[in-house]
Amino acid sequence: MFILKRKILMQVKNLQTQKGFTLVEIAIVLVIIGLLLGGVLKGQELITNAKIKAVTSDFDNISAAYYAFQDRTGDVPGDAAAAGGATDGQIANDDAFWFDLKTEGFISGELGAIGDSDGPAHDLSGVWSATAGGVTAADVFATNYICASNIPESFAAGIDGKLDDGVASTGSIRSLNGTGAAAPAAGSAAQLVSQDYLATSEVLISLCKTL
Repeated sequence: MFILKRKILMQVKNLQTQKGFTLVEIAIVLVIIGLLLGGVLKGQELITNAKIKAVTSDFDNISAAYYAFQDRTGDVPGDAAAAGGATDGQIANDDAFWFDLKTEGFISGELGAIGDSDGPAHDLSGVWSATAGGVTAADVFATNYICASNIPESFAAGIDGKLDDGVASTGSIRSLNGTGAAAPAAGSAAQLVSQDYLATSEVLISLCKTL
C-alpha cells in the first residue's frame, strides 16, 4: 500500500513539473510555418511566371520559324503544296505545318503522326494549332494564324500586353472563347466580345497570333 501511494505521488509530482509551450515558443513556430508557406507560394509563382514567359517566347519563335521556312523553301509550312497540290500561301493542314517546321529543323520536340488532332504542347498545359485565316466568318484573322489553347484569361492579358496592344479583340494577338485544353478547330469559336481581359479570370481561352 505504501509503495502504491508513493508511485501515485511521484506521478502527480512529475505532472506538476511538466511545462507547456510558452506564447513565445508558439509565436516562433507560427513564424516558421508562415515562412515555409511563403516560400512554397513564391516558388509556385516563379514557376508559373516562367511558363508564361515560355509561351510568350513561343509566339515569337513560331512566327520566326514560319518566315524562315518561307525564305528557305519558297512555300508556307503546311501548304497544299506539301501534299502535291497547288501552292496558295495558306496553311492547308495543321499537322503538316508542324511537321514541315520540324523537318527543316526550325522546331524540336515530340509530335504525333500526321492526322492527329492536336499540335505540339506548350508549357501551360495546352496545345498549339495553326490554320488558314479568312476561311469562314468566324475566323479571328484573315491571314494564316497560330493559337495556343488552355490559357487562363488573366495570363492571356499579360501575354497580349507584352506582344501587342493588350486588347482581346484587336491587334495581332486576339483571343477565342473557352476552348479549354483542346486545339481550336478553324472557325469553330467566336471572337471574345469583351474589349478587355479580366485580370482575375481563370477561364481558359485560346490566344491567337496572326502570321
